[in-house]
Amino acid sequence: MPPSRAHIRATVEAYLSRHAEDRDNLDGLLAVLDGTDEPSSRATLPGHVTCSAVVIDRDRRVLHIDHRATGLTLCPGGHIEAGDRTLLAAAVREVCEKAGLRPGDLSLTPHFLDEPIDVDAHNIDANPAKDEAAHQHFDIRFPFYLTAEQPPTLALQDEEVASAQWLPYSDVRSPTLRAKLLAAEPHGLDGRPEPVSANALIHDGAGRYLLHLRDDREGMWEPWVLALVGGKRSRDDATLDATLLRELAEEVPGLQPTGLVPFAVQEATSVDGLAVPIAVYAGQWSGNAEAVDLREGVLLTWCTVDKLHRLRLSPGLEALIRRHAAEHPAAKEPPHVTGPLTDEAPPGTEPHMVGVHPHLHDDQGRITSREIATSSSQRHTEPVDAHLILRRETAGGPQVLLSRRAGQVYAAGLWHLPSGHLDGPHENIVTALIREAREETGVVIDQADVRAAVTVHHRSPGGSSRTGHFFEVHRWQGEPCIAEPDVCDAMEWTSLDALPTKMVAYCRAGLDAYTADARLAVHFQLPCDTIAFDPATDRLRLVPDVTDRAEVDGPGAAVAKFAEQAVGRIARWTDTSWAREESRVWRVHGVQGGTWYVKAHQNERFHNREVRGLRTWAPALGAAAPRLVAADEALRAVVITALPGRPLHGAVLAPERERKVFNRIGALARRIHQASPPRLAPADSGPAMAKAIRHLAGARYHLLPGDEKFVRDLVRQAKDLPPLEWVETHGDFQLRNILHDPGPRADDDEAEDPGSFVAVIDLERSEPGPAVRDLVRLSDAWHGRPDLLAAFLAGYGRPLTPAEQTRLVIDTALDSVSGIAYGAAHGDPELVERGRRTLARLRAEHLNSPSPTGEFR
Repeated sequence: MPPSRAHIRATVEAYLSRHAEDRDNLDGLLAVLDGTDEPSSRATLPGHVTCSAVVIDRDRRVLHIDHRATGLTLCPGGHIEAGDRTLLAAAVREVCEKAGLRPGDLSLTPHFLDEPIDVDAHNIDANPAKDEAAHQHFDIRFPFYLTAEQPPTLALQDEEVASAQWLPYSDVRSPTLRAKLLAAEPHGLDGRPEPVSANALIHDGAGRYLLHLRDDREGMWEPWVLALVGGKRSRDDATLDATLLRELAEEVPGLQPTGLVPFAVQEATSVDGLAVPIAVYAGQWSGNAEAVDLREGVLLTWCTVDKLHRLRLSPGLEALIRRHAAEHPAAKEPPHVTGPLTDEAPPGTEPHMVGVHPHLHDDQGRITSREIATSSSQRHTEPVDAHLILRRETAGGPQVLLSRRAGQVYAAGLWHLPSGHLDGPHENIVTALIREAREETGVVIDQADVRAAVTVHHRSPGGSSRTGHFFEVHRWQGEPCIAEPDVCDAMEWTSLDALPTKMVAYCRAGLDAYTADARLAVHFQLPCDTIAFDPATDRLRLVPDVTDRAEVDGPGAAVAKFAEQAVGRIARWTDTSWAREESRVWRVHGVQGGTWYVKAHQNERFHNREVRGLRTWAPALGAAAPRLVAADEALRAVVITALPGRPLHGAVLAPERERKVFNRIGALARRIHQASPPRLAPADSGPAMAKAIRHLAGARYHLLPGDEKFVRDLVRQAKDLPPLEWVETHGDFQLRNILHDPGPRADDDEAEDPGSFVAVIDLERSEPGPAVRDLVRLSDAWHGRPDLLAAFLAGYGRPLTPAEQTRLVIDTALDSVSGIAYGAAHGDPELVERGRRTLARLRAEHLNSPSPTGEFR
């Protein structure tokens, strides 16, 4: 997804808070943000948002590039793409693509941080060749400093960029940007990087250091690692000292280290790959880490130097702590642990101890348990809540009773379940529920009618945590009514599948976990979250239940219901998902026999492509492709028939058998490609240089000398190749997606050899394209085996044309680079190695570039 409308608006408003005089000039941009069209889409007219990077060197010069198409000299920039996390990330990507810089070559400026220096509206002429009408670009420009003393060597994007130059502030081509730069220069906009974040290296004087475990969530800087307390500078911070004090007050209010002094500058890398210099201050404190009112992150803990090598630390932190320990020897005895800093329990509640008891069992099922030693003498306590799911069945489906909070209470104006907390150790959780139900709704509940539903461990945006037990009740005495009008102003029966939007997020998490048949869930909100439920920041995580191990591998309740509506009751679910894919696949066995596969796609595009393939060309393959049983667009799920055989990936066959199998694979590919008449390729459907450059940027550190030039040369010359006809393609035609059944198949009328049956699965990348698209990932299987290639082509019924041979080399090279980039980003060394091996093979086989006719010189 591209940056959200809310993010773009917040960025623009932050800019206008500095430059209110520009508001009238940006009326068109504000109108786009008030509209319904995607602000960053090229199709949005009369204008849309673009991004540029203002890169400043230490001589106070700004990088400009000369565009081939327009002849203009501008800062590197362009349109926003779907994968851009933020507007700033789009600017970083654009300058890296067009100028060949790396994100690590850049850092934020301390004056503007992650806010734009300029927002400019300018006209773009009509382009009949691209069928584009005249329109406006609302260009949001972010400033960056170069990290190096001298500008690095640029690798310009030849297709779009003719040359580059560094211009002083006074010669910057954009008048609005020039004015902003000259105005900021007297205030220190000098191109020299300096820290934009501040961290606290807190020690107790006795050899212990305070570490902060970060949250594990998407977009988090250095997620799920132990780091220092601190954060980035804001525009309101006059100094880095002020930054650090503000961050301490926000993250750990009440924790006040003494003697904070600058100690070091630590180099880090941001989520977008930018260089981030961090000022580290050392200070002393000796309190109880568990009692700190932690508002951000997961926990605080003390650690000694001898344990550092066993921990997952932020980069460079171990060396930093060891340096400090060497320069400041520890005292002989650690100080006594202090008591809690604050009492987090709300007035009138009784804090209870919450314990976690691990049960360990051996391979014979024998269970042992032991008390885990705590890290301090003080145990954590938190409130315990009881929530009532008063449920009734109606013709329109199940309904639950909700009440709207009112008056001087937490979350006034939001809907919530009738609930309350334990009054003390004299009361168990069930009696607390019955008491709260009577006090709030007037109904009387018998203890025998209470059913445990789900338990939720919750942390509020304020940082305090609590445990909520949700109970289902179907029978009661009396009619529910508002029994406490000072804290409740409305009470309604609400359908479980149509819950109100204005609802407490904690309560909504419990009901969502309940409808998903979960028994335990975690709902830890972040400081930036709202008390009210917001689907964009839903923090609910379901914990699998071990009581029924057959369900651990199964899907959610909605997918399971869809599957059983299609094939009847299911006795067993087995997760057969491929380790690298985000789509989920299960093999299911029916209660009365029968086997099917259920697949939940990771996104709408994959779902639509698989369903289209199953409905169009797959039926032409008969028994050699699965049959679509049912599809649900909302769930992005399908049920398909099971096929015999095992994937050929990793299979070991005798040479003669291999040749027969590859002959059948060729015949299978022919049937796919002939399932519908060929069509002309769309304009500009060849390999795209921009896409290649993105993949090269992600793979660059794993490429050998000459690899990048080889790939760029291939793509550059691909535009001279004759266009290839488009046919139906599988899109991921490789051995792992091809099944082989060595047994006889009476329903395979094309098989001369009854032991050579093959079938194809996994159609989520299926779409029209050139036929060689299906040979890209398969070609690695016949490397060094010309007999297998010959067998495949014999089954395919024709040789490849020279243009197809050349396009196959180009697409295989691009696929290899893409695999390297993906593997590097996701920690998959096998993908990286396979990509490097394929590139080396291609370069060895094709030392020269292709000619326009498709023949290698």
